[in-house]
Amino acid sequence: MTAAETLAAFCTDLRFDALPPEVVHAAKRHVLDSIGVMLLGAASGASSPVVESVRAWAGAREASIVGHDFGAPAPHSALANGTLAHSLEFDDTHPESIIHPSAYVVPSALAVGEESGVDGRAFLTACVAGYETSTRIGAAAPGRFHARGLHTTGLCGTFGAASVSGVLWGLTGVQLTNAIGIAGSQSSGLLAYLSDGSETKRFHAGWAAQAGIIAADLARRGFTGPATVFEGPNGFFDAFLAGERYDPARLVRGLGSEWETTRIAIKAHPACYFVHAFIDAVAGLRVRAGDVEEITCSISSSAVGIVCEPREGRLQPATTYAAQFSLPFAVASTVVGGREGLDRFGEEARSDKRVLSLAERVRHAVDDSLPTFAGRVTVQLRDGRVREAEELVVHGHPDLPLTDEEVTAKFIANARRRLDNGAVQKTADVVWRLEEIDSIDELTTLIQVS
Repeated sequence: MTAAETLAAFCTDLRFDALPPEVVHAAKRHVLDSIGVMLLGAASGASSPVVESVRAWAGAREASIVGHDFGAPAPHSALANGTLAHSLEFDDTHPESIIHPSAYVVPSALAVGEESGVDGRAFLTACVAGYETSTRIGAAAPGRFHARGLHTTGLCGTFGAASVSGVLWGLTGVQLTNAIGIAGSQSSGLLAYLSDGSETKRFHAGWAAQAGIIAADLARRGFTGPATVFEGPNGFFDAFLAGERYDPARLVRGLGSEWETTRIAIKAHPACYFVHAFIDAVAGLRVRAGDVEEITCSISSSAVGIVCEPREGRLQPATTYAAQFSLPFAVASTVVGGREGLDRFGEEARSDKRVLSLAERVRHAVDDSLPTFAGRVTVQLRDGRVREAEELVVHGHPDLPLTDEEVTAKFIANARRRLDNGAVQKTADVVWRLEEIDSIDELTTLIQVS
């Protein structure tokens, strides 16, 4: 069997009753977190051009747009919701593959689930299928797509969304293999946004969710895709890695026994995951901005091109999005203090002379002895003293996870920006007991606005 056939067989054979309790619980944590981030995205207006495009295309109301008052056909709904989920850099991350899985898994599950009228057990099973397939694809070449200027979430997300949709629509193994093959021709996503902080990255997750649904829909209608989409020649890895080696065994290793769903980090900060360790490390030192001579951030070389260079654009980021991908700005804004969450990267912070002045004194040094997402800060104070702190495991990482209470608190803080308090609490209650609900409509009706 090819990798696509093996993944498809795993998904089509997956049953809720066979899922370990910790996997079900993890899936619910990510669903709750993702919905909260979508609602925050809706409240911020960060992705309103995509939402308004979908409103113009609306057509049949098959699935809701989170935090809005209209619905659209399932693929269009997933496009809008996926973009909302990824719009504020607050969505979860699978550290090994460097993928943001819930940003395409949950929107595709909401869209197809609402269109099909599934219950909570089917919804959660489909989410697990999406998490397990797509993260393994990225983990077969960890960090290698980013090194080539490609966004792994956009590339691998199509396969995850296709798996979600195929499970919810009850595709056969052959049909889902075709869907995965079709999804390979829709994989896309460039890191070009890093040069100016433009908005294309947030669109990658929405596009992946939409593309995966379309792939599954085409497959259930008889359209075919290559079963050798991963092996090549001219397959996914051959095309995007230009013949560079990858680990084919990682694509299917541990299916059904090793659960990647439990290995996904939930973010504590709305910023690129590469800067989280530095935010936590420098915050723990509690130094005053006026006392700082210089700060050196020791960082893995794989992160430098994403959050450190080119240096000029990082020092005075033109947009909130650019600030969220700037190590010197994130560190400086944290030291100056007084702002939390998105405000740490917002317009007021970006015009704060104290932050901008300090950012110029934040430098980076490559240290590949550090784990990929770890960081060390060395603070040289004006009085000659040196303070140092490091974070080897980021708060929220699966090895140091947020508690359920912290996940719920994050959801409530985000969701309150768009929903009234009653709807926020009811939504949290429904997600924590998703396996008990008879229709996913019980959830989707709560996360719309009138």
